[in-house]
Amino acid sequence: MTVGEFLALLEPLAPARLTEGWDNVGLTAGRRGREVTRVLVALDLRAAVLDEARTQGADLVLVHHPPIFPALSAVSAARTAGALVLRAAADRVAVVAAHTNLDSAAGGLNDLMAQALGMHDAVPILPAAADPALGLGRIGSIDPVPLSHLARRAVETFCPRRANLGMAGDSGRRVSRIAVCTGSGGSLVAQARAAGAEAYVTGDLTYHDADAAEGMALVNVPHGAVEQHLMRAWTPRLAAALEASGVPVGFTSVDTDPWREAC
Repeated sequence: MTVGEFLALLEPLAPARLTEGWDNVGLTAGRRGREVTRVLVALDLRAAVLDEARTQGADLVLVHHPPIFPALSAVSAARTAGALVLRAAADRVAVVAAHTNLDSAAGGLNDLMAQALGMHDAVPILPAAADPALGLGRIGSIDPVPLSHLARRAVETFCPRRANLGMAGDSGRRVSRIAVCTGSGGSLVAQARAAGAEAYVTGDLTYHDADAAEGMALVNVPHGAVEQHLMRAWTPRLAAALEASGVPVGFTSVDTDPWREAC
């Protein structure tokens, strides 16, 4: 299988037409005609991930977060991202990013997040122009639970070893219509509230997002922990798509999340 053939097999799982205009997905480094014998999946491109790729003999790394984002004025060792791309090229490891296209896709990260929290009848918070049935975030119904139980479910599902989860709202309030967005979902607070969400579970929320929520409860989950969990859960779908090619797919053992507990 070549890099180009890998991209063709990835396309149905993370369609390019669903990519947000500000995003940078697809082949970041490498040649489309180069042979691929093993694929390693990771949340981020890190030196330790490239070390693992070398050890395992992986010649393609698929990441969720684009290493060149939003842009680089130069690819040099002066910046970490440039140095990693240069190293990948020197190691003959192709780097492919699937970001908002994978978030929005059917069976992608937002669908997996919604399923993990027991959501049914899920629809996008922000429908994609290319396909209104898909898009960023998900909103739908769950069996009614107190807000504190929803927050505990999120912790136990996505980040059982993390304590830095915030909750804004009445902990005893029962909620049954919720919204979720993998990664940083603060920009969709207004849309989630307008769609009737009683609670919104996402990452990287700020102090002022609680005011903007206008009474909608918020559950702030760690960005990296959630997406690490979801990328690991999604990887078997990629493995199944590549099965006929005989190319094995594995998920990295490296925790690429830069954030740790302070104490």
